[in-house]
Amino acid sequence: MMKKLPLYLTGMLLMLYSVCAYSQGPKEGSLSYLWELMGDKYPMLTEKQARIEEFEYRKKELKTAALPQVQLQLQNSFGTFAGTNGAFFPIPGVFNVNGNVEKKPGASGNTMNTFGSVLLDWKISQFGKQQKMVEAAGFEVREAQSNYEASLLSLRAKMTRTYLNVLYAQSGLSWADKNVSRVKEIFDLSSSLAEAGLKPGADTALAAAAYLQAMSLQEEWKGKYAEGQDNLKEFVPGLSGMPILALEIYRNIRLPDQSLDSVSASHPFLQVLDQRFKYQQSQKKVLARKQLPSIALLAGLSARGTGISRDGRVHQDFASGFDNSSRNYLIGLGLSWNLTGLYTGSLEKKRAQKQVDVVQSQYQLQKLQMNTALQAISSRIAAQVKQVAKTKTALKKTLNAYDLYLSRYEAGLINLTELLQIQALLQQVENSDLELCQELWNQLNTKAELSGDYSYLFNNLK
Repeated sequence: MMKKLPLYLTGMLLMLYSVCAYSQGPKEGSLSYLWELMGDKYPMLTEKQARIEEFEYRKKELKTAALPQVQLQLQNSFGTFAGTNGAFFPIPGVFNVNGNVEKKPGASGNTMNTFGSVLLDWKISQFGKQQKMVEAAGFEVREAQSNYEASLLSLRAKMTRTYLNVLYAQSGLSWADKNVSRVKEIFDLSSSLAEAGLKPGADTALAAAAYLQAMSLQEEWKGKYAEGQDNLKEFVPGLSGMPILALEIYRNIRLPDQSLDSVSASHPFLQVLDQRFKYQQSQKKVLARKQLPSIALLAGLSARGTGISRDGRVHQDFASGFDNSSRNYLIGLGLSWNLTGLYTGSLEKKRAQKQVDVVQSQYQLQKLQMNTALQAISSRIAAQVKQVAKTKTALKKTLNAYDLYLSRYEAGLINLTELLQIQALLQQVENSDLELCQELWNQLNTKAELSGDYSYLFNNLK
């Protein structure tokens, strides 16, 4: 028995651990659960991820520009070899012919030629141009990453709005069910009283009309709820069945912290513009370095063969192009400087400075608008929380009044019209409470998007 005790305790500990681990996971149907299901497979997010990888490859490409550029050329050609005197400007693609050859009488005017070369071009000094280009590419990567974070935040806000719409529709459907039951109770009561001769038969027809209207409203809410479920599957296509939604929490919203905080500089919406601003600044530096020359180490090896022998004999067979070979090498330093760029570069720098000014203004405008909107919506939420509280108090009083009027109608003290009027008032107050809750939750979602902080919604809608 003593030997089995440690094994028993171990099993109990493992079971408790598994229960605790499960309880710490997101509750099915909660906002955090749906965020987890959405993951990073949404097309808009995969697009932004691909953009990040694209700019990372671009940065690597620019880094390789510092490596020596080696070119290999091989050719075997057939043609004439008549030379001519004079000067010309060599351009890429121009072939050259050596001086005249004293060919023997009757010899052909064309022959085979071979040529091969290996050229090395290593820009050993670009006066910081290449480093500045790599630095600019780094800002492009960070801007793409900020774009991803901004898209993720926007997607989270969009999905939360859809989730709140489902909660709103579910709450509305629950209210419509309750309203149908309440009106059916009136209909049944009026029918009983009419059969007993205590109320006129017209009451039954009037109550039936109210009952049919309540059922019509119920069907409308069923449609809204089904629509919300379908819209939610856009973000979580793998969602099977109907999620368990936090309906009670939705109806009984708690007062959140309403401190008027300003938008953080690390907010993704601002970071996109901040990284773009830094990129434009780096581009201006790139253009400044672009006006400077480049110094390169040049080296080359070449081998050439021809079908023309030293004694002037000309051969036309294919292999003759590999005869009479000669080999050469060349090593040196080269300087290239686009002097025209000294003028055009100054214009490019002025244009780049204007681009910097544009992005800086966009950043300041975005920050101003977000701060203003955050403060305005915080003030609106503070007032609306009080409005919701007063509406709920009015709802309780209206419910009490309805119960009293129902009892009075049953006792024959009031007519059906008065009871239906108070029932319509109750329905109006309940609908107002429903609309205010939805509006308040949407305001909280907007505030979370503006502040970049979803902790309140994450911790409460579960």
